[in-house]
Amino acid sequence: MDKYQQFKQKIGELRVFENEDLSKHTYFKIGGPAKLFFEAKNIEDLKSALEAANELKIPTVVIGAGANMLVSDAGFSGLVIKNKASEIKLAGFKGSIDKTGRSIKSAFISATSGTLMNQLARFSIDQGFEGLEFLLSVPGTVGGGLKINAHYQVEQNQFIGNQLVSAILFDLKTGELKNIEASYFEFSYDHSKIQETGEIVVEAIFKVQTTKSKEELWQKAMEGVRLRNEEQPVGIACSGCIFRNINHEDALRLATPNLTTSTGYIIDKLGLKGTKIGDAQVSEKHANYILNNGKATASEVLELINFIKEKAKSTYDLELKEEIFYIGDFK
Repeated sequence: MDKYQQFKQKIGELRVFENEDLSKHTYFKIGGPAKLFFEAKNIEDLKSALEAANELKIPTVVIGAGANMLVSDAGFSGLVIKNKASEIKLAGFKGSIDKTGRSIKSAFISATSGTLMNQLARFSIDQGFEGLEFLLSVPGTVGGGLKINAHYQVEQNQFIGNQLVSAILFDLKTGELKNIEASYFEFSYDHSKIQETGEIVVEAIFKVQTTKSKEELWQKAMEGVRLRNEEQPVGIACSGCIFRNINHEDALRLATPNLTTSTGYIIDKLGLKGTKIGDAQVSEKHANYILNNGKATASEVLELINFIKEKAKSTYDLELKEEIFYIGDFK
């Protein structure tokens, strides 16, 4: 019996699927089959699958909602775990007690890694706490958000990593669970340490502050949603921004308007809005998005990405870096 059949026996043969079409599980609606596919419905599922995969030395990828990724047309020749372990709860408070009772200044929210960031934002607002409201309508899960240090308005320092207190990680190399402080992630723009280590977020705790007005907080969050819907393509298959923004030094060198670091601006200036390769197209609305117009392949998207990178290099001497992650064989 090979290791893949052993995995199925350990986890449950009826719950592990072979040759699952990954295009059904990504925002891009692109990608070939996974050799094995398992949906973790809770934390115990996730831990059990990770431990079994580690013991059997099966190549493993964990995905959440399927944003910020491009899956190869050939798929992935290992195990794909779809993390749907979703649970949010208040984990504690900070404040003082006086004659009127407890005066809460801040709180801690615990979320499992398969929780949608949109759900985390809604929960925190509903509980009357601010700090995570910018995640309202942001695609993806807590685990993926911490991996990429999900953000909205960078100039306002709106990063998910800023609110993190601690997390539990699974080390795919050793098979161990570890409790770590937020500083372990070494967060920066579109980056965290676990992009290099390959560790998987299992659970996370965030610190949030009491808001003066829940209604005003909802208005602020909904204004962010409105702006995103105005600026970004809605209702069509895409992965989110393809490239990371350029750095401040390059913005100075190129004298961009208001020193914007927007890569969307750069791609627009290159005249590439609307550029197509097959069914893959640079968005006319926001040039840092590539759309799947129906039957785009990963190869077409990758060809378009490389075309944009070559144009940026030859025209502006810019080395654009992808924000998306590649899964599978991209020979």
